[in-house]
Amino acid sequence: MQPYGWAIVLLIAATTGATDPGAAGQPEIMVYAAASLRDVLETIDPICEMQAGVHLVHNFGASNDLARQIVAADKADIFFSADDAWMDHVVEAGLVDTASRRALLSNRLVVVVPADSNIPIRSVADLTLDAVNRVSLANPEAAPAGRYAKAWLQTAGVWDKVAGKVVPAPDVRAALATVEAGAVEAGIVYRTDAAISRRAKVAFVAPADQGPRISYPVAALKDRPHLDAARRAIACYGGVKAKDLFERAGFIVLGVGTTSDRAAAPRR
Repeated sequence: MQPYGWAIVLLIAATTGATDPGAAGQPEIMVYAAASLRDVLETIDPICEMQAGVHLVHNFGASNDLARQIVAADKADIFFSADDAWMDHVVEAGLVDTASRRALLSNRLVVVVPADSNIPIRSVADLTLDAVNRVSLANPEAAPAGRYAKAWLQTAGVWDKVAGKVVPAPDVRAALATVEAGAVEAGIVYRTDAAISRRAKVAFVAPADQGPRISYPVAALKDRPHLDAARRAIACYGGVKAKDLFERAGFIVLGVGTTSDRAAAPRR
């Protein structure tokens, strides 16, 4: 169990008067969520199912793929994106309940290497070293983690030298898996993904004042049969109990919590 996972036992025990999330009659809410949210949402689920009186079902993947799926099929009740651009894409399709949209989380980028690597990477410029032949990123032309990574490398002035080394992956978890397998010398992923890996280690963290501004917006999808229930689930994601678990997982919580939380959000 992840360190933040232990808190769920106490949090659930403290929740009284709630309905069994598996009980008949509870609306099933389909949550399309960025791959980087998989572990933490699965931990938060039991709390939000009881608080909101819903049954949560997830479709995890790259936000770009999820947004396209939503526009094509309109079967999601909640979209939890890893960037604003893909949420805007769904908004432009006229599918978002805009009143429920909120920028809930932020994150940090890190450079990771295989756990047994001895390559000295202490700055983003070290990705240009001859010893680094391949760098794994989520697809920099579409997936949020990849686009954030490309923006960081461009700002640092090393993208032109690193671009030819990039091994694109469908999403950030796939990029991490490529590093873990030793198929590349380095990768750029979210801090929260690196934290759960046992076969990769963090070589360098993007400084808060240099990394891109990372935003995870969440919103309900309108014209769905259980809109009020979806709104209740989002309210739970933004609540105090979920905030504690998001922070334990390494996310920066926006809009809920202290001024210092918001000030910690990395900006370009």
